[in-house]
Amino acid sequence: MAFISRINRSLKYRFRYWCRFFLLPVLNSDLSEFLLFQYYKRFIFKPQTLSSEERPRILFGPCPIINNKYWANALKSKGYKADSITTMIPKNNTREDFDILIDELSPIQGERDHWKLIRQKLRVFNYVLKEYDMFLMAFRFNYFDGTRFADTESELLKKHGKKVVIIPYGSDYYKYSKIIDQSLKHNLMINMPDEIYNEEKITERVKYWTYNADFMIMGAMLDDAARWDMLPVSPLCINMNEWQRKNELSMADGIDDPVTIVHSPNHRGFKGSEFIIQAVEELKTEGLKIDFVLLEKVPNQEVKRVLTSEADILVEQIIFTGFGLNGLEGLASGIPVLSNWEHQEISAVFRRYSSLNECPILSTSPETIKENLRYLITNPTLRKELGDANRKYAEKYNSYAAFTALFEQIEKKIWREEKDADPMNFFNFAYPNSYNRRLPLIEHPLISNKIQLQSID
Repeated sequence: MAFISRINRSLKYRFRYWCRFFLLPVLNSDLSEFLLFQYYKRFIFKPQTLSSEERPRILFGPCPIINNKYWANALKSKGYKADSITTMIPKNNTREDFDILIDELSPIQGERDHWKLIRQKLRVFNYVLKEYDMFLMAFRFNYFDGTRFADTESELLKKHGKKVVIIPYGSDYYKYSKIIDQSLKHNLMINMPDEIYNEEKITERVKYWTYNADFMIMGAMLDDAARWDMLPVSPLCINMNEWQRKNELSMADGIDDPVTIVHSPNHRGFKGSEFIIQAVEELKTEGLKIDFVLLEKVPNQEVKRVLTSEADILVEQIIFTGFGLNGLEGLASGIPVLSNWEHQEISAVFRRYSSLNECPILSTSPETIKENLRYLITNPTLRKELGDANRKYAEKYNSYAAFTALFEQIEKKIWREEKDADPMNFFNFAYPNSYNRRLPLIEHPLISNKIQLQSID
């Protein structure tokens, strides 16, 4: 055996030397990449896999979204080894918002040509195989994206006992021809027109991971979804300690004193900003006193400062069904939040089988934005009641502790393979063991996320 081992080591180093200095420089790029990939598969990718009795080591990314950092921090707070990795730092974030930057983990010297990027991807993949056991990713921005080996990623991960959880972020999933809500489609085509021409690639990646992932959470992105394995209203989480209201909500009624309304769009059309701005201007014309704060292209710290100290109302989005991170920030800040839950094809399943009936977000569309704002502006007691309920809802369903509870169900299902794991009914209130029943029911004055007239008498 020792003799055979010495022969294997000798062949390994001879093959590497021959490829590096003689073969790869003269071959075409396709064959060069193929040979290099085969070399890594044969000699380099040799991770140590934990047994299912130990806690998995989790890596979020490499898609450059801040949610990965929050998810990793949630698990770290409960003793997991969990990190976030990213391909780049988004404009509104800083280096401290992510644990691992790929260009620091595997620097590229000189010009960033395709060949160097291929080698970087292989080195990074080798590192994460050794260090982590469970990978939470989106449908794209995976480790071999942009290479000829993208369809090999799942095979390699499974070969080494790794698990993959898919949580989409938006443009990695939406196929414009399959979107149910035509208003959403219209605004996506305005704000992100290039994705029209990427539908075939997006469809390919969605099908690939739908078939190969060990677990999938879609959130509210159910258009054309072939699969989901858990149904939270939103899988997002936030550090509740960092989003506490610094003072009491204003009791202004828009008549004697102004009410502060905040809107923070990244894509105006996607969030329905033109309808929100128009509604505010019309209400001002009618005599209501309003301070309207448009937080656009500002650092996250400024958003946090305004929401936790100045805002009376947050209008998050009135086109897309559901709520995003900004809506969750409003919930955690203890202020009323307006977002769209009007689309019954999406919202009905969350009312029946998840926690949407507990959610105190005021469902708002372009047609109802003006009247909903009028109700909230002129009724400070209702604002406070909704704000208090929002804070409780975020603590129950979107805190670090809530995400850890969600993740433990994933771990039981795909890592420990426990027979009693039932993530599909984890948020189903009809089940006695559902997460919804662990903490008190969130009470609020809305019915189906709408204001009832008796609430404002």
